[in-house]
Amino acid sequence: MSVQADQPLVHPLRQPPFFRLWAASFFTEVTRWSLLIALPLYALSVTGSALITSTVAMLGLLPSLVLTPVAGIFADRWNPATFMAWLAIVRAVLLLPLLLVHDERQLWIMYLVVAAEAGLTAMFESVKNALLPTLVAREQLVTANATISLNTNLGRLVGSPLGGFTLTLAGIGGVVVTAVVPLVLTTLLVVTMKVGRAVKPPEQQPTAFWRESVAGLRTVWATARLRAAAVIIALMSVAQGMFVILFLVFVTDLLGGGESEAGVLRGVQAVGGLLGGALAGLIARKLNVHGFVSYGLLVFGFISIAIWNSALLTTALWVYVGLFTMAGAPGVWVMAGWLSIVQRATPDGLLGRVMSSLLALSDGLQALGMLLAGLLIGAMPIVALLNLQAALLLLAGVLAWRMLGGDPGTDAAAPVSESASSAHMP
Repeated sequence: MSVQADQPLVHPLRQPPFFRLWAASFFTEVTRWSLLIALPLYALSVTGSALITSTVAMLGLLPSLVLTPVAGIFADRWNPATFMAWLAIVRAVLLLPLLLVHDERQLWIMYLVVAAEAGLTAMFESVKNALLPTLVAREQLVTANATISLNTNLGRLVGSPLGGFTLTLAGIGGVVVTAVVPLVLTTLLVVTMKVGRAVKPPEQQPTAFWRESVAGLRTVWATARLRAAAVIIALMSVAQGMFVILFLVFVTDLLGGGESEAGVLRGVQAVGGLLGGALAGLIARKLNVHGFVSYGLLVFGFISIAIWNSALLTTALWVYVGLFTMAGAPGVWVMAGWLSIVQRATPDGLLGRVMSSLLALSDGLQALGMLLAGLLIGAMPIVALLNLQAALLLLAGVLAWRMLGGDPGTDAAAPVSESASSAHMP
């Protein structure tokens, strides 16, 4: 299915296929965030080791380096809704071995489950991002991406506290139950999504599978705007990887908190994300697409500096609830901006492979950031490491302004329509 240019533009949430994609994304995000909080916290609680905790989180990213490019090929050639349904079903089944984990001796099971779950989640995200441009008009891409990001923050708002509180109250078994149920709902939504196949790739003759797997990387390298986006994504990803580990140490060591406090702080970030998503259409009328990325990263970086250094002054939880809430809004703008840039700059028939290549790059560098943080904890003051993480975000913002703002191509110039940005949600 593709949106025709002469169709009236209504808000994406009023379009049934997009609404189902939005809801499915919400439920899969609930599972992702509950696991992202609960499993590293469980590893930290039974081992007391930041390095082992970083290993658990890192294993959640490495499989995507192999599986995400494969998903890109399938996204360009198969029925994406059916593919997404199978991914959700397999994810739910592979969570069940976590019921066998009782103490540190069974952590190897958690390692395998985390690796499999993250690889399949990355595949789901790749297909979702490639499918989205076929469901809405080009003029609505920023609005649609921001709406998905808003929904992602809803998933975080529900999933983060759910993971922390469930681990505290019901242990690892409760975490499994609360992670499987949303995946079942995801499956029901995507199997009822009526969409056609993705846009056929431009190749006229069958291509070797290994050549198709690198087509996305070749396209990124050959397209100046995609190359620039890859640089920005790389810096963001290292910073995000460092954050995953440093945040846990920040909460436990500097704030004196635990599982519940960590879940609350990651969850309230979604509140700001909801506000940022709601304002995205309005801001899109003032800024071009690259402004979403550059300004979002700069604001995110400065808020991060404020958060990390406030620990030198106070450990009052309400202060950090407010700061983490503020940090949610620029995160939505960054995500909506870079997704729209990539979707507009990619040739027809290659979006699945380009998107999967960039997501694989992101996951690989997030894993590097996690490992870096795990190794440097103890060798450097924690506040210095936290400020290094924020500095990477600021550097990414400056480079985004310089590298993305100078391209006069149509992918940068296409505005968000008045009707798309101002439409009311149902």
